[in-house]
Amino acid sequence: MLFFATCARGLEPIVAKELAALGAGEVRETVAGVRCEGELETLYRVGYCIRAASRWLLNLAESEIADADGLYDLARGVPWYEHFGAEDRFAIHVAGQSALINDSRFAMLRVKDAIADVFRERDGRRPFVDAESPDASIHVALKGRRATISLDLIGGSLHERGWRAQGHEAPIKETLAAGMLLRAGWPFAVDWIADPFCGSGTLLIEALQIAARVPAQRMREHFAWLRWRGHDAQRWAAVRASCDAAIDFTALPRAFGSDSEASAIRIARSQSALAGLAPHCEWQRADARAFAPPPGSGFVVGNLPYGERLGDERQWLSLHREFGAALKARAVGARFALLTGSETLARATELRAQKVTTLHNGAIECALITGEVQAPRAIEGPPKFKRAGAEMVYNRILKNRRRLKPYLERHGIECYRIYDADIPEYAAAIDVYADRVHIQEYQAPAEIPTDKTAERFDDIVIAARRALEVPRERLYLKQRRPQTPGEQYQRQANTGDFFTVRENGALFEVNLADYLDTGVFLDGRQIRSWIAESTRDAHVLNLFCYTATASVAAALGGARSSVSVDLSPTYTAWAERNFRLNGLTAEHRIVTADAVEWLKTRSERFDFIYLDPPSFSNSKRTRTVLDVQRDHVDLLRSALAHLKPGGRLLFVCNLRRFKLSDEVNDFAAVTDVTEASIPPDFARDARIHRAFWLTSRL
Repeated sequence: MLFFATCARGLEPIVAKELAALGAGEVRETVAGVRCEGELETLYRVGYCIRAASRWLLNLAESEIADADGLYDLARGVPWYEHFGAEDRFAIHVAGQSALINDSRFAMLRVKDAIADVFRERDGRRPFVDAESPDASIHVALKGRRATISLDLIGGSLHERGWRAQGHEAPIKETLAAGMLLRAGWPFAVDWIADPFCGSGTLLIEALQIAARVPAQRMREHFAWLRWRGHDAQRWAAVRASCDAAIDFTALPRAFGSDSEASAIRIARSQSALAGLAPHCEWQRADARAFAPPPGSGFVVGNLPYGERLGDERQWLSLHREFGAALKARAVGARFALLTGSETLARATELRAQKVTTLHNGAIECALITGEVQAPRAIEGPPKFKRAGAEMVYNRILKNRRRLKPYLERHGIECYRIYDADIPEYAAAIDVYADRVHIQEYQAPAEIPTDKTAERFDDIVIAARRALEVPRERLYLKQRRPQTPGEQYQRQANTGDFFTVRENGALFEVNLADYLDTGVFLDGRQIRSWIAESTRDAHVLNLFCYTATASVAAALGGARSSVSVDLSPTYTAWAERNFRLNGLTAEHRIVTADAVEWLKTRSERFDFIYLDPPSFSNSKRTRTVLDVQRDHVDLLRSALAHLKPGGRLLFVCNLRRFKLSDEVNDFAAVTDVTEASIPPDFARDARIHRAFWLTSRL
């Protein structure tokens, strides 16, 4: 008998190896499949046990054809009554392309007609088509002038193992997961296997079943060959019993799965129980970048996140880099098999792969990297760079650090900007937060090729690490791009990686991973200093307060009371933590509300008002749409109405093209203090913000 095993592109060598091990003969690889020969026992053993193949087909006819009539003749020559009866129902699936037949439905019709005619001539009646629940499933493959007709004796895709939670779709099929593992050489003699991106647990469940020699289709409730007229029940029972007898759960490694989504962990836990593997698995919600392996030898697997659209990979670069750094910091010596969306993402992990294999996850061409985690190479002597760009950025960072050093030391500053697209082609902002570094890549123009922007960003990262002598795990990477309204406030990740920094005696909570903004606007350092100096014994109002760093500065400067208003519950909760960090609770209120509406409904007056609105806001939590250029006159008029006589308002605007309306001078005395408000580390960008002192004329 002739057979054909279909598979995802890139898995052909794995499937061929499996077929040979399961007793198939004359094994020959083709594109997205493997041909072989065998007896009835081969059919059963392969169909029951093979892991990386997608379908297992019995070839019935194959030939060159001239047209649709040729396809009819090919199907007409098959003795269909040897495979199923006239009382049975069948379905036809057509795959591939042919210049001779460009309509798959017409090809399906011609094969159906041929089958019907064969049965009518023999039995005087014909079987009927049932696409939903057929007794026999027929596959027609068209390629060029060649047509192949096969019978599916499994009755569905081989990725359907039986333990998948009903209705749940996984980002990686079981067959591809098995192929990844087998391509890496699994199973190994290790103490543990871990998947820090486990999702619904597919990779770990497949790994444990491979190690325990569990047949891939052991949980399948029905095989199409049970209704096949060539079926031998005794031989099938013997093959099944032989395969089941080899199952051994006694020497399995411990499996550790983690994911940032609680829903994924619940599904993984349920599916491992369905697969009979619950005693061997531990599942927990955790961020992959915090991965810490258990003791002993191990194997790290993962299907890392990636997108389908061009340019999607840019948002995943940071995650890949940080995860690679975590492995090199904590899992040296462990083997790894990681599926990434491209070779660019694979390189971003900075793991030294022994092998890079191209695999297809559906239509997405992915890179599988396998190898052993090695410790980071020590940097000795003057750094050497592969590309001139990295050296230029490195030298500029060192130059900026020398220039800023007296200023930073004089004021005890530990959070500052060290590089801001100083070299235009290497467009990124590099900020230091104590012992951590935050790199934000500015979005490149559309005409710059993706591979070129990725290369330049690599240069920036390498240069920053060398110049600032920061370990990889303390490097945080993001991409800045034009924002849709409100997007800057949306969660980017879910690490919960908060830490504390110090500024002018104040403590602020910072998160460099989870949001586009970090919790502290570094360009506002001088402004916060002014606020601390200007608010002793004052009643202070902070509108659009964000994390209330300005309010904390005022409180520590001796403000009698403060009210901080922001619409975001995330940031008002953050603000409360900043106050607690500094031991400030009494007389300092934090209000979650729309600042514009709050001003309209309150009558309180203040000695000092700090107004730092977003450039644009149309939050779902309010019907108000704020455009600072359009609305700043009304906003300033409304805010000034809440000033006590002799009070002052400090207005800061981050819109780069902002122009203060002449109308403001009708009701306020205005002093432009922009130049004095910009700290030396932001001096390259005079448009980083605008700042104005205002007092009321009314």
